[in-house]
Amino acid sequence: MHPTRNNVGAYIHAANLSHAPAAQAAGSRNGAVLTIGTFRSLVLSVVTGATTGAPTSFSATYKLQTSADGTTWADAKDRDGDTVALAVAAAGSVAELDVDLQEVCPDGHDRCRVVETVAFTGGTAPTVLSSSTVIFGGGQTLPI
Repeated sequence: MHPTRNNVGAYIHAANLSHAPAAQAAGSRNGAVLTIGTFRSLVLSVVTGATTGAPTSFSATYKLQTSADGTTWADAKDRDGDTVALAVAAAGSVAELDVDLQEVCPDGHDRCRVVETVAFTGGTAPTVLSSSTVIFGGGQTLPI
């Protein structure tokens, strides 16, 4: 058997927790700073759990940012100039976004992070359980 069928772990690096699972109120939080290294692509995977406080609706947006120095951040843009982002509007859901890092990272940018922005309509002090993970792939050398 080909290793891509029975050892996919040799081709990805999945231990990159961007946002630890937590009950989030409305607002934004920056994810962990991750080093891109030799990887050429990533999958952003987000999970939302239950909401509290009885909101009538909520949304969570996860946008990718890149940096050359870990201090100054820029929104990653696709070929059309749109911000690379994933929107979720359902509690208890999982979503993913595939990103070609070669397309969205300017020269010299070797770090990335995800910015989570949560918004609610209605409710009393609403929160939503949420988290995100970055899975790198397409490395020049295998991660194991």
